Amino acid sequence: MSVMNDDQGWDRKFVVDAMLKNIVSWLRILGYDAIYWGGEDDELLRLAKQERRIILTMDRDLALSALRNGLEVILIMENDPSDILANLASRYGISLEFNPNRTRCPICNHKLTLSRNEGREEWLCPNCGKRYWKGSHWKNIIKVFEDSQKKSGLI
Repeated sequence: MSVMNDDQGWDRKFVVDAMLKNIVSWLRILGYDAIYWGGEDDELLRLAKQERRIILTMDRDLALSALRNGLEVILIMENDPSDILANLASRYGISLEFNPNRTRCPICNHKLTLSRNEGREEWLCPNCGKRYWKGSHWKNIIKVFEDSQKKSGLI
């Protein structure tokens, strides 16, 4: 059960620096537009400004540069996905519940297409061709989302 606002923060877009690469996949699975950035800080700042993206970083210097440029930035102090997601839910109202109709490709960030194949739900990426389903790893994914909900006070 979610007590988020109606829009669930779907309009939020993120750019995540290389120190937090793992959080990109989590945000994409939840349905949020998240870009992984391994390039130069100046380019990251320009992208964040052009596309109105929230910067997630563990780099203090990058966070200070973002603030000096009037950009929205969160300096992350931990690298635990459930802590980071809980923080984002509290701060921006993002949903911490998997939505099969909003999920994005963890690899390339495109919206996935839901289909049924041989009695199971599958998600196909129209961009990179990857195929996803609720396999043995699904319990771990749900656990991270549930831990995030508990930490943010949603359950």
